[in-house]
Amino acid sequence: MAGMTGRRVVRLLAAAVGGAVVAGVVGGGAARLLMSLITIAAAEESTFTLGGTLGVLMVFAVLAAPAALTATAPAVVRVGGRWVTAALTGFGVASTGFSDGAAIILAPDSRMTLIAVLVVGFGAVVAAHGQIAQYASRRLAGDATRPAAAAPEPALA
Repeated sequence: MAGMTGRRVVRLLAAAVGGAVVAGVVGGGAARLLMSLITIAAAEESTFTLGGTLGVLMVFAVLAAPAALTATAPAVVRVGGRWVTAALTGFGVASTGFSDGAAIILAPDSRMTLIAVLVVGFGAVVAAHGQIAQYASRRLAGDATRPAAAAPEPALA
């Protein structure tokens, strides 16, 4: 790999960690808000704790790692990283959501449309999760995403 210095590798890894944390906060925060809204829409009492919220943010940050680590790779690898992140996040969201399925099924009929809209919102969060991680990682990496350039050619006078 031409142009891969130790400093550049460290900068890319730091950007990937930062991108995963950003995606964890944004994606996890949106997911936690949607969880609360679904619980309220299902006519249940929302009893979320700070510890639980921090746990969700941390899990979303870890799940963003494949996308964040592939943020500066070629396009095929970037897309693969987003798919892996979406699959892992989607599985986690779906398996957690199905554990609360009884409350949703027993919700008043008048609230089912709202619950459906909120569930679609979860799908949007899952789809955007990897994209957010890659965007944040690339922004944090700055010039480290570009290969080292050759010396500039002298200008003709």
